[in-house]
Amino acid sequence: MSLLVAPYRRRTTLSFLFLFCMLRMAVSCFHHHSCSSFVHKAIQRQASRAAASTLFMQKPATTGWINSDTLNLQQTTQRDRIKDDGASNYADNDTHVKYPKPSPIERLLIRDRIVYMKRDDCLHLPGSNISGNKARKFLSLNNLPADEFPDAIVSYGGPQSNAMVALAAIVSSKNAELTVGESNYSSSSNSSNGEQIDLQNGMVGDLFWELDVLDDEIQLRRKDEDDGGYTKLSSTNNSQASSTSSTTTESTDVPKKRFIYYTKPIPRYLRKNPSGNLLRALALGCEIRTLPHDEYARLFGGLHGGSSLAPADLDPPIAGKSLWVPQGGACSIAKPGGDVLATEIIDYWSLHGKGMPLAVCVPGGTCTTALLLKKSIDFIIKQRQTKKEETMDIRVVVIPCVGDDEYAMRQMISLDKAVGGDGDKEALPWILRPREDVEYGSARRRTRGYFTFGQPSKALLATYDEMNSENVSLDLLYGAPAWSLLIQNWRSRESNCPIAGRQIMYIHTGGLEGVASQLTRYKHKNLLPDARSIQAS
Repeated sequence: MSLLVAPYRRRTTLSFLFLFCMLRMAVSCFHHHSCSSFVHKAIQRQASRAAASTLFMQKPATTGWINSDTLNLQQTTQRDRIKDDGASNYADNDTHVKYPKPSPIERLLIRDRIVYMKRDDCLHLPGSNISGNKARKFLSLNNLPADEFPDAIVSYGGPQSNAMVALAAIVSSKNAELTVGESNYSSSSNSSNGEQIDLQNGMVGDLFWELDVLDDEIQLRRKDEDDGGYTKLSSTNNSQASSTSSTTTESTDVPKKRFIYYTKPIPRYLRKNPSGNLLRALALGCEIRTLPHDEYARLFGGLHGGSSLAPADLDPPIAGKSLWVPQGGACSIAKPGGDVLATEIIDYWSLHGKGMPLAVCVPGGTCTTALLLKKSIDFIIKQRQTKKEETMDIRVVVIPCVGDDEYAMRQMISLDKAVGGDGDKEALPWILRPREDVEYGSARRRTRGYFTFGQPSKALLATYDEMNSENVSLDLLYGAPAWSLLIQNWRSRESNCPIAGRQIMYIHTGGLEGVASQLTRYKHKNLLPDARSIQAS
């Protein structure tokens, strides 16, 4: 009996062992599948993150342009940054940033109405010494140390643009900083050749206001067809140009930073006799490249006057180290300067406004300053409300000087979307429009009362003269058109007039350095008496 039971028990034991082994294998397989699936998913997630990170890092390389968001252009929210000397110094993300003294505000009486004149024309940035509206827009670029500054800045616009000469001054000042730095590194002795180097501002002399350049130093040369067929204007030295050796055009003093500026064909008289901002920009080392009208329109045209992004088929001069700045600085680079301006206005009005509603009037080209100022003021006022501080009624009003109200609206919507907004019209600045009950000439009737930008006009000259009699100097491209529309609406009480029933603060955006060349155009149009002197006010 025992002999019969033993094989059975052995078979049963083997069966149990077999089942146990099968069960362990099944559990092991299930566990292995689950773990491998978990590990596989984790690897997939990690790979996705790495791919996204790689894509983000490779994005500037694929386009070749620096993403302005990667530059250290952040703006502090500290309100009490102004020191006794008026200058501001503080560390932001371990970067030393210096802001200029706030521009003064003058209280004037014009046509029996009080006006608060915010004198941004008196604002000068350290180093480049640029002033006015462009000092606000390019404050963040100006604050970048030379060793962190892009190797090339590329922009476009008109041949007498204020933004053009401002960018040229900034780039030139960065080259001067690098030159001074190298001089200090190589030798601690005094500068050679008796040249006065301003170490505090990091520049040689004054690169913007004290230019001493002869007209015959500005030369025009045609680039070869294989360079794209554009015309390049450059500032050179006659002695270098007259050298017989082709190698003498090469210089060891090649600027470390470049500024390249695209524009439409320049009129012949201006090519032969550069003046105004064109002359200044060339003297500061700007590389001006003119394009045919159709090519210029293809690259930079469009309903909104161009995109905030570089044209897809425009290659950067130095891949990965070139920064694209759209016309007039209409991009997020201008935001820090707008924040500072908003803070200055609110600080002043909280002390002197006595609770009265205020209209801050800004001349508009690309309308960048007006839009960013509006966003900054609204943000600060909301912060004050959450802190239960005094409520303020401040309205930003843009006065179109380029195009009309519809053009200004398109520009602001486009820029608002580019800086993260939704383009909501209700969140944009108010627009001051010409009155409909005014009799205009045939030319202005076609533009619904707006002036044609850059076109000499008797009405503009009359406004220019009237404001001069009030000891207010204006330029003829932005200041005079803006004040012409302001004076039209001076006594308006209509509900749709954005300045009606409000105190007025006018932002003087500068541009006075171009008055002489602007008056020259008026003289050529026989709008100036022969005896009248053409001098910048």
